[in-house]
Amino acid sequence: MEARKNSRKLAVQAVFQFFFSKEDINKILEQFCDYRMKERKDYKKKIDVNFLKNIVSGVNNHEKKITNLIESNLSNEWLLDRVDPTMHAILSLALYELIYCKNIPDKVIINEYVTIAQQYMDDSNTGFVNAILDTLAKKIRTSDDK
Repeated sequence: MEARKNSRKLAVQAVFQFFFSKEDINKILEQFCDYRMKERKDYKKKIDVNFLKNIVSGVNNHEKKITNLIESNLSNEWLLDRVDPTMHAILSLALYELIYCKNIPDKVIINEYVTIAQQYMDDSNTGFVNAILDTLAKKIRTSDDK
């Protein structure tokens, strides 16, 4: 549990870096796995490296689908360009997990990413993250059951 929680926190940072810099995702993952985790020797024990690589690469591989889902659930006066890059990273990772990690309950995914959002954003933005993930989880997971 703790390893995945820590992996999600690092994943948000990696995806943020990817969205901001548009560097090669493999180079970013290499930085995070080789450099950043070695900086904190105690942290490495509490990271699920395969999970980290899976969700970060997954966002990269399915960026268009995930972006379309986010955009389709924004109000008409909001464009994705107006969404904070950290929030974009959080939403993208959570949506990737909701769509492709069927073995993880949607409540766990939403809770984990809302908790991460609380570390970076104020309550109104955290509430937005919670609302959009809750709405999309119902659409994604319900449509999968049909």
